[in-house]
Amino acid sequence: MPIGLGLASSHAPALVAPLEQWEPLYQRFTGRVTQPPQAALETEEVIRDYIERIDHAFGTLREQLAAYRPDLLIVIGGDQSEMFDRSNVPNLMIHLDPEAWASWGNMLTPDKPDEHLRLSVDVETSRFLLDRLVRQEEFDVAFSTQQQALGPRGRGLPHAFFRPIPLLTPEADVPVVLIYENTYDPPSLSAERCYRFGEALAHILQDDPRRIAIYGSGGLSHDPGGPRAGWIDEPLDRWFLDQLSAGNGRATRAMYGFDSMTMRGGPAR
Repeated sequence: MPIGLGLASSHAPALVAPLEQWEPLYQRFTGRVTQPPQAALETEEVIRDYIERIDHAFGTLREQLAAYRPDLLIVIGGDQSEMFDRSNVPNLMIHLDPEAWASWGNMLTPDKPDEHLRLSVDVETSRFLLDRLVRQEEFDVAFSTQQQALGPRGRGLPHAFFRPIPLLTPEADVPVVLIYENTYDPPSLSAERCYRFGEALAHILQDDPRRIAIYGSGGLSHDPGGPRAGWIDEPLDRWFLDQLSAGNGRATRAMYGFDSMTMRGGPAR
């Protein structure tokens, strides 16, 4: 059957941060950048409301995934110098190690014990997708048969994977296909190419008898550590979400057709 469920969310640290860590996190990622006036309106009461909304939203995603009872979960996320070092930054990569792992601590309380995640990778499906994407759909996809955390923190899977997956499937008992897509280090793929990649995945798996779900881990306009840190492009974000709500994903293909500071998800290197 075709891919039957699609989910997406941010993977920001605030997803799991308690109230007292929001301000330190904000300062960590914005640094000395002058902040928009709206930032002064984020009182403790407002932040508590944010936390409740986040918890409710992930509860909804978790319920939808559980109700769908997937046999396979495809996860697409990026890397921010966590898995890869500067020796190699692939625009697309499929994970072919049978087990994917992450080990991480809280960046603000390093004295606390690390948390751990281990995922079972469906290597057969991953190899099948790799072969079809390269030979049939003409995508240049890298692959990795050994997970080596080359980034400076050495914690394994990037936070695009290890932060939201436990919120979606706490038991981490669904076999996964892990696909890396470079969204952080220019030049990245255009939205046209990303849309085509999604169409290729759907085409390859259209006759698969399993119940397959797909999850996109990313975010809307943001620039952690960059010159726009703390600022968002709300009109652009709302337009993008409106297109998804209306089932008009094709309209988003015009994005990233040119280099723009507004459309970067992090500081350029």
